[in-house]
Amino acid sequence: MSFLLASCLFGIGFEAGGGLTFEIPRGADIEDYTPVLSWGAEAGIRDVLPGIGFDLGIRCFGVEYEDRFDTSWQVRRWEGYFFDASTLFESWPYLKGPVGLRLRAGGSWVPWKWYEDGDLIPIIPEDTTHDTTHMRASDFGILLGVSVMYRPVPFIIIEAGLNHRHVLSLDTDKYGDADVDERFLEAYVGARARF
Repeated sequence: MSFLLASCLFGIGFEAGGGLTFEIPRGADIEDYTPVLSWGAEAGIRDVLPGIGFDLGIRCFGVEYEDRFDTSWQVRRWEGYFFDASTLFESWPYLKGPVGLRLRAGGSWVPWKWYEDGDLIPIIPEDTTHDTTHMRASDFGILLGVSVMYRPVPFIIIEAGLNHRHVLSLDTDKYGDADVDERFLEAYVGARARF
């Protein structure tokens, strides 16, 4: 109850929405993979300090690559989720008008799996005393972004922007030193409701 009262007194707002993202793979392992459209949703609080807010979000991703192997085609697919936590800075408390700018910096937890023709890719250990593992893990990442916001009415925000996403490779003990960080460039468009 006291949190709600403080929210009203200090002008803290709540925001929720979602949108579509065009995911463009940029990492060494996935640079030949086909860009895809993904979906996501976010919710957060605004104006904790003037123009400063926080978001929690989830985004589903999956990129594919077709490779010719002898006389047949193989389809590789890397898929998973981005669970994001971000700090946001908005220009609206400082520049009035229906158009604003939003900057984003945050981190991600990224559970993922890598498939080949619908089956998890096995990793045969060099040491025969260990069991075969498969290409699935949970990594962490960094998220940076900028977007332009348009507010046609006080409680609706339409947003378009770009994000840079960097997924850290934390499994070199499992996948070897050849495992590298992965990156995405994301073009985003979405809508939010602000309360």
